[in-house]
Amino acid sequence: MGERNAGRARAALTVGFVVMGFSFVVAQALLIRALLVAFYGNELAIGLVLGNWLLLEALGSGVLGRLAPRRLRVRPAAFAGLQVVFALSLPVCLTLASLGRAIAGALPGEGVGLGAIFQSSLLVLAPLALADGALFTLGCRAYAALTGRETAASGRVYVAEAVGGLVGGVVLTTWMLPALAMVQIVGALVGLNLTAAALVLALASPVPGASRPAPGPRWLAAVLAGAAVGVQVLLAGRAAPLERWLAGQAWPGYQVRFTQDSVYGNVTVLAREGELTFLADGMPVLGAPAPDVEESEETVHLPLLFVPHPRRALVVGGGIGGVLRELAKYPLTHIDYAELDPLLIEAVRRFPTPLTAAELGDGRVAVEPVDGRLLVRQQAWAVAAGEAERYDLVLVNVPTPTTLQLNRLYTTAFFEMVRGLLSPEGVVAVGAPGTLTYMSSELRHLNLMVAQTLEAVFPHVRPIPGDRTLWLASPGSDLTAPTPEALVARWEARGLETELVTAPHLQVRLAPHYWDWFADALAAEGVPDPGGFVNRDLHPRGLFHGLAYWSARFAPGTAALLAAAERLSLGALSLGVAAAVALLLAQMKLTGRSGAVVPLAVGTTGFGGMAADLMVAFTFQTFYGYVYAWIGLLITAFMAGVSAGAFLAARQGDERPEGADRAALLRLELGLVLFWVLFPALLLGLQRGMVHPVGGEAARWLLLAGNALAGCLVGAVFPVAIRLRQAQRGAAAVPAGAAGVLYACDLVGAFIGALAVSVLLMPRLGIVQTCLLVAVLKAGSLVLVAALPAGRGTVRR
Repeated sequence: MGERNAGRARAALTVGFVVMGFSFVVAQALLIRALLVAFYGNELAIGLVLGNWLLLEALGSGVLGRLAPRRLRVRPAAFAGLQVVFALSLPVCLTLASLGRAIAGALPGEGVGLGAIFQSSLLVLAPLALADGALFTLGCRAYAALTGRETAASGRVYVAEAVGGLVGGVVLTTWMLPALAMVQIVGALVGLNLTAAALVLALASPVPGASRPAPGPRWLAAVLAGAAVGVQVLLAGRAAPLERWLAGQAWPGYQVRFTQDSVYGNVTVLAREGELTFLADGMPVLGAPAPDVEESEETVHLPLLFVPHPRRALVVGGGIGGVLRELAKYPLTHIDYAELDPLLIEAVRRFPTPLTAAELGDGRVAVEPVDGRLLVRQQAWAVAAGEAERYDLVLVNVPTPTTLQLNRLYTTAFFEMVRGLLSPEGVVAVGAPGTLTYMSSELRHLNLMVAQTLEAVFPHVRPIPGDRTLWLASPGSDLTAPTPEALVARWEARGLETELVTAPHLQVRLAPHYWDWFADALAAEGVPDPGGFVNRDLHPRGLFHGLAYWSARFAPGTAALLAAAERLSLGALSLGVAAAVALLLAQMKLTGRSGAVVPLAVGTTGFGGMAADLMVAFTFQTFYGYVYAWIGLLITAFMAGVSAGAFLAARQGDERPEGADRAALLRLELGLVLFWVLFPALLLGLQRGMVHPVGGEAARWLLLAGNALAGCLVGAVFPVAIRLRQAQRGAAAVPAGAAGVLYACDLVGAFIGALAVSVLLMPRLGIVQTCLLVAVLKAGSLVLVAALPAGRGTVRR
């Protein structure tokens, strides 16, 4: 009877471990999404938010791992109690995430600096991430208390958590995000965790050999089960009001009329004193009914001065609210329009104004509910096949490239597709921040990026300087040939009715001395490297310079860091890794101590695992632009690999020859080195294949497969490292304590990877060189593991 109860307790705990992994994936995705909306979704915020989560989780795991042997009597009931704490933290953290801007001390519409983002996200994530990290260590000890096999317990918890993460990614992508509001998903997680805790309390034996569970936990289990049901009853029918209330916390003084998540992001509509403001991922993108007349008129009319007879136009982003109205003043036969999120169009149609209704009601306007880059690629294929006509004007009306989703509309690959669908005298127009007084280094580099990227594709490029510089490019029209007088005469001949753009305004805007001043300002640092600022899909210099410009405005300290990062190179960083490995080898030879090698191997594996996740997500975002639609599947692929690798490594039998674990770790380290050497070749091949329809469809699945392979290698390292670490420390070691320490090393490595890769390495070195740097890092780890003495770190069982 006692053995049957123990079996039930082990099964209940295993369910708790699966729920832990499930909740980790779903809760992390939800909170990062909410914080990205609060902080405008820039890549610096992504790195800080993700890095803070991992740092807190490492503290929860590692600190408790050291305290538990001395101060805690870890039983299954303790794990269940912490799971209740985790469940209750979920709604608290979601509310804090909605207050992220207020916590950071930012006013509505104000940019948030890095220091404020770091501090506020640390506070928001602390309750949940600390509890999640501690759950792993407590789970290891609770399972070991039932089985008496502490090493096997760590592997069981790791595999069960990975399986839960796998299920969480699938369910989040295929059901939760399409069907449920955020508060409903949080309610489901609360109920799931309370139910799992109730199951553990109802079935767990307090000590090995006990014949039945204690009566007290069963009463508490019933209470928790009732609470889980109550959460769902309370949320029934109240999701929309709660969502609007949460969204309103970031915008005091505004009424939230609409808020909804889509596969692309979040769209919110605010109302105040008769004015509507439309937000995309927390950033204002449209005001109604009063549009930005100056920007709308200049965005349309200045480029069209260089097109004698425009007939067809394509607008990528920012069309509603003025741009489409200005285009409608021309005798165009067709206007294609694509926004980055179709939900924005739906929100505008739901809250129409006379302006937006007239724009969308124009029979010449075809609204395409797809990503702008995808539309450009599809149209380029159609033009090449003779199935579509070319465009005379392409307007790329998107913000500064501070995210990869935006940067992908500033790269050579994108402009090559644009060139393929332009008529010989057609023009593409791209906006960038500008000035007519003082040009900072960050602003100079950002404009040089746009200039050099266009010049790498088009033979004819010219700027129209101003507070917002318009960069024009054409495949066949010499844009520098028309004089200002000729352009003004063309404008007057068209006889269009406008509020700002007039003949006198154009004479000032096109004055040659502004052009001369702007050219001198761009060359103030000397003649730039002709290719030094070219922005490419797998080397997003535009993202780096966009972030540097953003930081100079909102966080000058970070701008200095990014300026210093411009001196980073793959060669210099590789030499640094080699020097560090040489010093460690010398230390091992002098002292005979090698206890740091296994934790370093696990830490660098965590770094590489996070790098793999980020590289796949960044590449997917660059190629497709809707990573939020597939983020669950991307996480699922990695977690599937982790669970498979951990399972295969953990199922090794007890009878292993001496040195087997060291040899296994060596093989895994070599496999990781080879992965990081070959992975860039795969990415380059996928990039070339994107120009073909079949390649564009296949690339996403190959990215998933690559992420799964990386997860498999990463997952296999942990169980092997635990056995090797225990062998190094001898019979007196506590395996579950070693698991907590190594888990913390894994998370700390991933924390460093999250910040370094997303903030510095990938924007500066690019995706390919960052992958090669990780290969160098893992090669150093391989050398250190190979240097372990044959008699150390091995065990005979």
